[in-house]
Formats: sequence, structure tokens, C-alpha cells
Amino acid sequence: MKWPFRAGLALGLAVIALVVAGCGFAASDAEQPSPAITPQASLSQTLQICRNELSQVLSTAGLNLVQPSQPYRPAESPTMTSAPRFVGQVLLPEDPDHGFIVIYEFKDPATAYAAAQEQASYIGGNQGRLQFLPDTQFTIRQYGSCVVFFAYSPTASTDPRSPDIGPALETFGEAIQIPG
Repeated sequence: MKWPFRAGLALGLAVIALVVAGCGFAASDAEQPSPAITPQASLSQTLQICRNELSQVLSTAGLNLVQPSQPYRPAESPTMTSAPRFVGQVLLPEDPDHGFIVIYEFKDPATAYAAAQEQASYIGGNQGRLQFLPDTQFTIRQYGSCVVFFAYSPTASTDPRSPDIGPALETFGEAIQIPG
């Protein structure tokens, strides 16, 4: 009597293992973005204008803004988390995992300014700062009703063009000071 029971138990466990493994393969084969990543299928006119202007500023500095091949979501204040966004990436051939720039859209310049101030306080404070490497340098710029965010760590980025991104962004919109 013990043999059929053990065989049945072993068969049942094998079936469960195959089902669980199959679920894992199905999930990894899916090309769906993470729910935390805002889709960029269609940008508002405001985001398109801001992206185009930013791209032009970067190209003047010899940098190209492209659509990233991987999802990116930086540490964000609560207001930034819920805002429509465009994620771009400066093409860095020697460092394809860095160079991300996020443009957030708000209803008007006053709301954008308040959101930018909140983001600056967030990353300047302990909670937000801990989510980045200690040497990270931040750039927050306001351009009308849009806010641009860029984070750069000299120790993490390996492309020699990486340090050029921040200075290029300094010519775009208005600076938002980060405390600390």
C-alpha cells in the first residue's frame, strides 16, 4: 500500500513543480512593462515639446537623447510618482545602464515648481538620498509645466561623456536647488 501512495505523492509534487515552473516561464516571456513603469506609447503635446527642446539642447553638447531599451524609474517624491512622464536616455556607448533623464508633466508652471521643490527636498533628505549612491549629483530643472530630473554618480558611470550631461542640462529651463 505504501508504494502507490508514495508514487502518487511524487507524481503530484512533480506536476505542481511543472505548473509553478511553467508559470515562471510564462511571466518571464511576457513583454509587459512593470506596473511601476509609466508607459510612453503616446506623449502629450507638452511632453513632446519638452522632449524635443531637451533633445536639441543635449545635441548642441554632442549628446543624443534616445528611447531607453530598459525600464527606468528613479527615486521620486509622491507628487512625481503620479505625474505623466517621458523617460529618455543619453546614448552612452561605454555605459548603456546610465544616462537616464526623466521629464515630468504638470498642469501648469506653478504646480511644476511645487513638485520640483518637493523632489529636491525628497532627494536632499535622508529618505530619498539613501536610494542613490553617496556621490550622486542631481539635476532638477523646470521648463514651463515640465520638470526634468537627472542623477549622475561618478563612481558608477563608466562612459567619459557622462559628466557632460549635467552641464548641458544647466542651459535648459530654470534650476531647482537641492538642499544638502
